[in-house]
Amino acid sequence: MDLQLKGRRALVTGSSSGIGEAIARMLAEEGALVAVHGRNRERAEKVAAEIGAAGVAIGELQSDGAAAAVHAEAVKALGGSVEILINNAGGNSEGNTSKAPAEIAIADFISNYRANTLGAVELCQLCVPDMVAAQFGRIINVSSAVAVQPNNMGVDYSAAKAALNNFTVSLAGSLKGVNVTANVLSPGIIMVDGLLRFGRQKFGNPDMPFQEVSDRFASEKVFDMPPVGRLGMPEELALVACMLASPRSGFITGANYRVDGGQVRSLN
Repeated sequence: MDLQLKGRRALVTGSSSGIGEAIARMLAEEGALVAVHGRNRERAEKVAAEIGAAGVAIGELQSDGAAAAVHAEAVKALGGSVEILINNAGGNSEGNTSKAPAEIAIADFISNYRANTLGAVELCQLCVPDMVAAQFGRIINVSSAVAVQPNNMGVDYSAAKAALNNFTVSLAGSLKGVNVTANVLSPGIIMVDGLLRFGRQKFGNPDMPFQEVSDRFASEKVFDMPPVGRLGMPEELALVACMLASPRSGFITGANYRVDGGQVRSLN
């Protein structure tokens, strides 16, 4: 199927590695013009060169004015306004996944909200006016399974992602009749580079192949495996992201697309 992405201008935040990189790669394969974003220029430019991206946008998204600078650099690289915005940048405060809710510092709640919610909100606010004027836009905010099924650890992260979900649905409801959609993409446990490094360290083999690490995670029950019995791959997220980014997906908005192997035990 032709997703009609050829020539469409896309900014994918946090795309110098992991899920964001997989999304940027697949968009480029579909013919989209992609701006790769990251905080490390060398890594971002490496990915951009490999996928034939239009260019890079470098910078963090947590301080005042940071989103505007990234947006401006992306527009320059793309040669025009952002038509597809994938807000993937974010992450958890180091060490908080082992802390109970009452033990997490307020500063970490603020930091997580800044990193996982406000950066995305600011970029949406910067991109939406041009999308509305052009009568086309696709916004995909990458959240997490824990936004709707939180556990007792890392609640600063899950609360920030829950806020992102809420914002996305509100944004979708405000964009009536302008062919601009906003949706959530919620991964479960995905085998990104950081998880691969963790597995190699845990199993005492710095050269352990990717698939063997994944198999050991499953066989030794390192994680509570979802019903499919394995961890997800970044490319599986990218497939859904490209579908939502397509001009063909104009009737899909305000939705939460879970790519979690059945991890979340709910109807949405």
